[in-house]
Amino acid sequence: MTDIDAPDSIQEGFFPPATAISSIGGELFYRGYAVEELVEQSSFLETAYVIVKGDLPSQEQLADVQAVMHEAAVLDEDVRRWIERLPLNVPAIDVLRTGVSLLALSDAYEEELSANDVWETLQRMLAQLPLIIAARHRMSAGWESVDFRDDLSYVGNLLFSLTNREPTPLAERALDAFLVLSAEHELTPSTFVARVVASTRSDFLSATIAGICAIKGVWHGGPGRQAIDILEAVEIPGAAQSIVSAVLKQYERMPGFWHRVYRTSDPRSEILRTYCRDVATELDKLPMEEVAAAIESAVWDEQRILPSFDWPAARLLHYLGFDSDLFVPLFVVSRSVGWAAHFIEQQRTPQPIRPRTTYCGPEKRPFLPLSERG
Repeated sequence: MTDIDAPDSIQEGFFPPATAISSIGGELFYRGYAVEELVEQSSFLETAYVIVKGDLPSQEQLADVQAVMHEAAVLDEDVRRWIERLPLNVPAIDVLRTGVSLLALSDAYEEELSANDVWETLQRMLAQLPLIIAARHRMSAGWESVDFRDDLSYVGNLLFSLTNREPTPLAERALDAFLVLSAEHELTPSTFVARVVASTRSDFLSATIAGICAIKGVWHGGPGRQAIDILEAVEIPGAAQSIVSAVLKQYERMPGFWHRVYRTSDPRSEILRTYCRDVATELDKLPMEEVAAAIESAVWDEQRILPSFDWPAARLLHYLGFDSDLFVPLFVVSRSVGWAAHFIEQQRTPQPIRPRTTYCGPEKRPFLPLSERG
């Protein structure tokens, strides 16, 4: 599958569409590549190329991506000053959303975008999203501003700029795994929104902004602070059963458990669990891993439900030193890759997405003049 191919059902404009991007029926594939192999053998930037362009990049193609992103990794001073003027209580995801709006003001685009136009915009955006997040976070934390370092990888720069720590090889591999696993997951609410925007022939940054608006909703998914709150409330493995029972009496589900698609286990969760254990071992966080295992066992006993991706993802980002306010913005950095691929795929349809509804309001009734309404 190349970046100009599309399933017939997409070309004919049906919706919901067939898609050539990912398959989540049992096993998770990106463009036919098993996600486990991409996590183990590729990087986030390689995976981004696979998802958008359709195949693994050559050494030269990957070098071109890295060169483009290195050149684009500069935040406009007007954008930086705007971020510095924001009140400190504005959530990081809202800062990111408006930062993308500011980027869109300077991103010239043709009325009809080619797949390559979208790919080039995505590369520039991937270079600049971390700069927007870091500019705000470092100011809030009282740290000096930094530029992306030539001696660090893309993932290494993310770690350093947002945690102020020198990244270890294991930390880089773990964050890379998170980004690869977050990059695409078929037709989630934010991806659907991005496809709707694409179907109207708007631009990719507008679709990204729409996706961010959807992804910040608490029902969308993605790693959240709630999972960390539960882990910290339990404190010791022996307290897990009683606290889980109390939470489930008040709420239908535990944070980080259950998924609308997977009825058994989430394959992404299985992969990320290993990285959680490894990072916890390196950083002396094993007690929280033991609590997490006890909570998983308690939820299984109560509901026969396994963790979703959000459960280990929140834990991993917490171990790596990211503030919980950064969890969803980091998710956006990764998921913007999937949005770009779906944007390109949806552009090949001949009409906008226009769903119909079933009316369930009052039957036809007479209009009463104002003087007769009492």
